[in-house]
Amino acid sequence: MRVFPKAKDNFHEPWHVAGDMFSAHMEASFEQLDNRLMIAVTGRLDTVSAPQFDEKLAPALAQPNAHILIDMSGVTYVSSAGLRSILQLVKSAAASGGRVGLFSVPPQIMAIIEMSGLPSRLDLYPDRAGAISHRAS
Repeated sequence: MRVFPKAKDNFHEPWHVAGDMFSAHMEASFEQLDNRLMIAVTGRLDTVSAPQFDEKLAPALAQPNAHILIDMSGVTYVSSAGLRSILQLVKSAAASGGRVGLFSVPPQIMAIIEMSGLPSRLDLYPDRAGAISHRAS
């Protein structure tokens, strides 16, 4: 497995994780919007990509009162490692007074998230507009 950052030190540029022939490509791009960090994830959030996802988000979680919104529209698969990454993100944000929200979650991914019990710990929005219009408290 190799990680291919497009801009090593620029938090707002896309980054890529490529695995072997059995694990698909995953990308995440970051955008700061007021006091919220928007993250668009595409591909698989699995055993191969979850550790890099966690590592890339660490600087955002170091900020007090971190409010993070994740666009899940391009996610094709979430494994237990991906769920763990989301849960760790939720816990870290909450510990600093922040909150995590997901939006545009595909139905097959939403079913997994609902079975995991995560909806009680984060915010869910139908789309980007709904997530942006909700003011973080």
